[in-house]
Amino acid sequence: MPDLLTARDIESKYFSRAMRGYAVSEVDEFLDRVAEDIQEYSLRCAELERRIDRLEEQIREYENLKETLQGTLLMAQKSAEAKEEAASRQAETLISEARLKAEQVVLDASAAKDRERRELQRLRQMKQEFKAEFRALLSRFAALSDGEEESFAEEEESAR
Repeated sequence: MPDLLTARDIESKYFSRAMRGYAVSEVDEFLDRVAEDIQEYSLRCAELERRIDRLEEQIREYENLKETLQGTLLMAQKSAEAKEEAASRQAETLISEARLKAEQVVLDASAAKDRERRELQRLRQMKQEFKAEFRALLSRFAALSDGEEESFAEEEESAR
């Protein structure tokens, strides 16, 4: 691709004179105007290229920021999922432990109830044995008492 003309190229261009050619002052004036416009376009183009470079740099920064944010978001999401999973496991563990403790409490209560029932049965048995022994003792006392009264009556009769 050939090099583009610059404003200086236009200003320094020299045309040979020919008969019946264009008016030199008009050509020079037009070339001056073309050179000024090209100079203006060249400045605008340079400014636009600088602006494009800045914008492309900003785009790269935004893309980097986007990637960073996406990575951060992904990490946060994974972290949240891991925490949720850990909390779920912890909750399951706590529930299992609570169930085991509840079962143990029920078993302990049942065992205590059985012990109390056996103790109550033992005390009832002791009560019955005591009653039987007390009745037997009363019977003996009654027998002894009757025997003493008979002996006492016999002694009185013999003493009389």
